[in-house]
Amino acid sequence: MIDRPFERTLKGAIFDLGGVMTEPLGRHRETIVDPVQLDLLRFFLNEFRDVYHLPTGAHDLHLLETGAISDEEFFARMAARYIAAGGHEAVDARIAQHVVFGGGLPACGAMIDTVRQVKGAGYRTALLTNISRSGESVWRSLLPVEELFDVVVDSSQVGLRKPDPAIFLLTCERLGLAPHDCLFVDDMRCNVDAATELGMTTIQCHDPVTIADEVVEMLLGRAAAAEPESAGAGQ
Repeated sequence: MIDRPFERTLKGAIFDLGGVMTEPLGRHRETIVDPVQLDLLRFFLNEFRDVYHLPTGAHDLHLLETGAISDEEFFARMAARYIAAGGHEAVDARIAQHVVFGGGLPACGAMIDTVRQVKGAGYRTALLTNISRSGESVWRSLLPVEELFDVVVDSSQVGLRKPDPAIFLLTCERLGLAPHDCLFVDDMRCNVDAATELGMTTIQCHDPVTIADEVVEMLLGRAAAAEPESAGAGQ
């Protein structure tokens, strides 16, 4: 879904990490069959839905994404809440982390190729991600970051998280652009809405491969979108 209030000349593009530059997390979750792990996953998702969109506060998810607590602390606390909530048997924090995030999400080759084309055409590019303190090793291992992005804004490093308007404004400032100069692509509706409120052109990403073509068409035109992916896609 594209939210473009009026035609404008864009100068930059800002991309989310999980579910945009990578495959959707749901594809990992579809592989879980163990009943205990499925129940634990439902518990996490319920918490996530309840607090993700809220202004940053004292919830552990917010503390994780702003770098205030470590992955180990977050998952130990989550496992403890899960046990207390339902009288469940003990759950190892490492198992909880694997259930929620898996062994790492593969990058989306089509989106990598799109960002490469967009940057090559002269647009300023940024990666904007809500992620934990261990996240830098994740995004650096997944993506050719220096090649693709002029700016990386990692929530745990700046102490801000989406959908806080401040993190969008910080990203624009580092790009040297105004919000209305930027396209923003994210898989979470609340983040897209926050960016739209600031005047950005926005796309909510439900499928990275499909959205990759939409981004190319929007920024580079129909002819570029029709071209096959470069040989570097998928690396």
